[in-house]
Amino acid sequence: MKTKQWVGSVIAVALFGALGSVDASPGQVETKETSKTTKTTTVTETKVVQVTKAGWWIRIDTQKTAATSIRFQAGMTRADRHDWRTWTAGEPEEFDLPVELRSLPKLHIRGITDPHGKHASFCLFYQNHGVSHFHFDGDKDDNMKSTSSDNDCKP
Repeated sequence: MKTKQWVGSVIAVALFGALGSVDASPGQVETKETSKTTKTTTVTETKVVQVTKAGWWIRIDTQKTAATSIRFQAGMTRADRHDWRTWTAGEPEEFDLPVELRSLPKLHIRGITDPHGKHASFCLFYQNHGVSHFHFDGDKDDNMKSTSSDNDCKP
């Protein structure tokens, strides 16, 4: 008999506890939010490519460039130029043009700054001599021959 009373008391306590935790107004549920802070570390890998300088190549003048990036389009002519790459501040300042353009006898190149009104300055080289100095804001494009020379650009 004592066992039945004990079991009955346990059930009564459980029911009483359950009823005590129910809100009198239906449809409302009380919730507690807990927040957990997670620290995320992003690792950016920069691949450094050796500049061959075996044909057309570029050197950004980082001292005179206020733009955060320069988007380049290149081709043999204005009509066949295409988006090639975007240089962003902090990346290596010298880089080759793509292999398919590197040995062309003439080149059409366009630079576009971001932000558009900020200055950019770079030299375009062909092998061991400067061909053209670009100093602009917004965008600038030009045709060059590999035999041309610009004394403002020294390799």
